[in-house]
Amino acid sequence: MQIVYLSARPGQLAETLQHIGHFAPWISRALVITPNRVNAEMQTALADAPLPTSTMTDEEITGLSSAAISAMNHAERNYCLRTAAVKHAALDDVFIMSDDDGRPLAPIDEAMFVTANGRHRRRYFHSLARWTANATDFDRSLFHSWVLLRQRGFSDPACYSSHMPQIIDKAMYREVAELLAPQAAEYPPDEWSPYFTIGPSLHPERFADPEPFVVLGWPRHPGEWPHEVVPPISLFENFHPELYEENGLYAGLSTGCDPETIEATNLEKIVRWYRLERDVRRLSFPDDIDQPWTNSLPRKVAFSGLRAARSAFRYLSIDERTRLAELEGEIQQLKQGPPPA
Repeated sequence: MQIVYLSARPGQLAETLQHIGHFAPWISRALVITPNRVNAEMQTALADAPLPTSTMTDEEITGLSSAAISAMNHAERNYCLRTAAVKHAALDDVFIMSDDDGRPLAPIDEAMFVTANGRHRRRYFHSLARWTANATDFDRSLFHSWVLLRQRGFSDPACYSSHMPQIIDKAMYREVAELLAPQAAEYPPDEWSPYFTIGPSLHPERFADPEPFVVLGWPRHPGEWPHEVVPPISLFENFHPELYEENGLYAGLSTGCDPETIEATNLEKIVRWYRLERDVRRLSFPDDIDQPWTNSLPRKVAFSGLRAARSAFRYLSIDERTRLAELEGEIQQLKQGPPPA
């Protein structure tokens, strides 16, 4: 089975492929789509990859200039590259689509992607309609996906941008992209949700029912936004290198893949992530871990006050409870930060 990456981070992808080679040895080769400016560095970094690996450039895949590609925002560029790639003979008819930060945490076999009766599995993490953030290009791509899918009759489409590898039928992905091409040129969607929503409506016999995602680290920090869908198990890591730095959630743990220690290391990551999530739910924030809730003095003071107020909640009058609710709203604004300019 072929795995196909978009990546401009040679060192990170080289490390990710070590995890793939260890936990998913049935993946037999990798194709990396990378900007021309880092292609030589990418080839050098991947020379010792545990599986045969080749590269193609963004410019080669799309036929566009480097300047034209760079002018796109991150989400628009990803959608452009994915939809162009499925027209190319270098991609297998069926392949695993991934980003360079999707790392398995445990042994993965083909049953992760294909059911016993041959249907392709699809993993979602949220409802598109209820994803209301609007701070990033990623957020706006999900909004575009919701609008475009809603206009095609999907009243409550799921979001499949689950930050984990997923299986793709190349011809079917191209078919969906062509259906959306006029609208997507103006309102580029995310590269996952249209395929896993429209594809099953065109070819229902090819897809299994939607399933929850199985990812650790999406969101990056526990409580950064509430899980609408709780992963039933952690089988992939959405890798964030900063979490391994001093005072990071995974400080002291290796980002590499040592066969002798990797399973214990990955279990430690899972324990730390969910331990912090429980602390966040109690508004108890460790001082020795960098996180968005306590990275400034005003936030530390605000959360300390809110935690104390909650502990006395049952003794408050109605008016005081109203003020507590208002305070929680103010804290929510602190968490989200200022609106985009």
